[in-house]
Formats: sequence, C-alpha cells, structure tokens
Amino acid sequence: MKILIAYYSKGGSTEKLAQLIKKEFEGRGHSVEVERVRPLKEHGFLGWWHIRMFKGDCDILPPKIQDVSGYDLVCIGSPNWTRISLPVARYLKEIKGLKYKNVGLFATAALIPQIEWYILSAYLFELTFSAIIDRQGARFINTLLLSSVFKKWGVLSDYGEKAIKNFCHKLEAPVRSLKEYFLEQKELESARLLVVLFSFFLLLSFLFQVISAAIEKEIFTWQEYQFLFLIGFFAYFSMLTILSGRVNFSLIKYIAIFSLIAVLTIIILFLTPAFGRPIILGYVLIFVLISFFRDVRVVAFGGLMALLSYGYLFVSFPDKSVFRFGLDIFSILISAGMVSFVTQNLQKHYVTILESQDEIEAERATLEVKIDARTRELKELSEGLEAQVKERTLELQEKIGELERFNKLSVGRELKMVELKEEIKKLKEELEKIQGRK
Repeated sequence: MKILIAYYSKGGSTEKLAQLIKKEFEGRGHSVEVERVRPLKEHGFLGWWHIRMFKGDCDILPPKIQDVSGYDLVCIGSPNWTRISLPVARYLKEIKGLKYKNVGLFATAALIPQIEWYILSAYLFELTFSAIIDRQGARFINTLLLSSVFKKWGVLSDYGEKAIKNFCHKLEAPVRSLKEYFLEQKELESARLLVVLFSFFLLLSFLFQVISAAIEKEIFTWQEYQFLFLIGFFAYFSMLTILSGRVNFSLIKYIAIFSLIAVLTIIILFLTPAFGRPIILGYVLIFVLISFFRDVRVVAFGGLMALLSYGYLFVSFPDKSVFRFGLDIFSILISAGMVSFVTQNLQKHYVTILESQDEIEAERATLEVKIDARTRELKELSEGLEAQVKERTLELQEKIGELERFNKLSVGRELKMVELKEEIKKLKEELEKIQGRK
C-alpha cells in the first residue's frame, strides 16, 4: 500500500509522531512518503490566535505533493488547537485527489488525551477536520491523539506505542462499503451532537440557576437543581467516555433518552401541580427529538421509558386530578407509534440511497480496474508494436544495405564494362591502323 503522511508541527511533537507512524507503516511492508506542511510565516501562540479569530486562514509554502490520487491512504497530522491548525486546513484545501481516499488524523495536545476528549477540545478538533474531509469526498477513518507534555501519555511512551500500532492497524484494514461507512459516520455524528447538546445544557442550566437565584426567582432550589445536574452530568460523562473509546456509539442514544426522561420525570415531580397538563407534551417533544436519529429501536426504548415514567408519576403523585390516565397512555402510544413509523421510513429511504451509492461506487471501482487492465493491455500492445517496428526497421535497414552493396557492385561492373568496351574500341582502332599500313 502506498501511503502519504502530511503534517504541520510547531514544537516538534507532531513531527516525532509522524516519523513513528512512518516507521510503523514501513515495518508493515508499506511504501511511505512524508510531506511537511510549512506556513509562509511562522507565528507564536498569540499570533496564531489572532489570525484564527480575525482571518481564519493562512498562507503556506507550495506543497511538493499537490495531487494525492496516487496514494492508497493519506494520514494528516496537526497540533490540537481546539480545531485543526490553520496550515493543515489550508493544505487540505489546496491538494487534489482526496475523493474516495481513506484518511486518518493524528495529533498532539498539551493535556492527557482522555481529558482532551472530556473537555470537548479533541471533539472540536476532530469535528473541524472531518468537516473539511467530508467536503473533499474522502473517508475519515480514525484519530490518534497523544500528549506533548505528559510523558506517560506521550509519543515515546508505552501508551503511545500501543496507540500508534492500533491507529495503523485500523487504517490498513480492508476498505468498508460506502453503506457501512456512512451508517457508522451517522452514528458518530449523532453521538457527537448529543454530547455537545448535553454539555451546553449543563452549562446553560447552571448559568440559569445562578441568575435566577441572584434575582430571587428560583424555579428549583439548589438541592433540587443539584439532583438534576448530577443526572445530566452522569449522562454526559458516560456518553463522552463511549465517544472517546469509539465503541458502540448507539449506546449513547439510549443513555441520552434515559437521562432526558429521568430529568423530565423529576422536573414534573418538583413542579406538579404547577406543571399541569403539559406533562404529555414533554414526552412528545422527546419522541420528536428521537426521530432525528432514525433508529426504531431507540424510539421503542423511549416509548417504554415514557410509559414507565408516566406510571411512576401516576402511582407516586397524590394529586390524581392532574392526570388523565387513559388519554395520556393513548397519547404516548400514538406519539411513539407515529414517530416509529416516520423513523422507519426515513431510515429505509436513507439506506436505499446508500445502497444505490454503494452500487455506483462498486461499478466505479470495477470500471477503474477494467480501465487499468485495458490500459496495461494497450501499453503492452504498444510496446509490442514498437518492438515489431524496430525489428522490421532493422530488417529493412539490412535489406537496404544489401541493395546498396548490390547496387555498388552492379554500378562498378557496368563502369568496368564501359571501360573494357572503350579499351576494346581503342585496340580495334589501333589494329585497323596497323592493317592499313601493311
């Protein structure tokens, strides 16, 4: 496999990581080329921050490899600036041939990798990179993140060595179908979205609680809010752990639905009877949110959780006048059924489109193989014809040489005969003169 490693390094850590990845791939028998991305002008931390905030772009020296279509795999390296670094972002915009390529991302960051994921720094870094890669039509496969400060999680550590091997192993794995890739990417995007929403929810809810307490307009007491915050934070921490581990992304949706319904249930307990009849509206809104994930199983799980939540509220809350048991259960079931129906149809439509694209890509790949085979055949035929032309040319040159030699011999003979005739003529004339004297 032919691999390109392109990277930008300011402090040297990303460069060390690029060399170790190169060594690992070469040890696996692959051909590797390295491209270092160089900005037209290097800046310090404040300089790059100012450019990122007010300009959002930078100039780089022309890369030596501007078309990557001849490579089977492309690895991009960058320091983590809570987004992809500006030199690398510019490099990705300038190069050509990324379409349909498998792409990996490696980076170094100041903090421990796990912490970088938990504070969303690594998430935003990966998100900005994947957005550029998606626009280029490439396939983003995996991310490697190591620390440039903490040696235990650094480039030269045992942790780093294991992470590099795992990164290279995932990148050299056989190419998956377009359908499997996009379905997995959709799961990853949904997981990312939920993590970000929960992080903003926790932050905004805390600010709202502080402001409402400051103006003495609290909706929840601090004890009540603490209970709600702990549920949200536990869900956020669990989802982020799954996201950073990159395993079983669908579990994040179940955690999100469980925590949302749990928070709604507790809010209703705190606010009823002031909450009143909008109880069911809260469940319906959660179902609508679930529909965006296009997963019938998650909808069914949400419906079951809603029924259990409503049953708990109905049994535990003393004021039964707030509830309309039969109507409420019917509303929950109808809402869950309608959302399930819409979700299933959306998912089928999406999968059908992916299967069609998969077939198109398979045909494209087959056509490329046929074109390559035909190109080789034509090249071999052309080389064969050239060899035949050279052979016939040599034969003709030999025959021309023989004809030239024959022509020289023939001309020489004719000239000799002319000389002999002239000599005979002279001898005859001399003979006639002698005979006339007698």
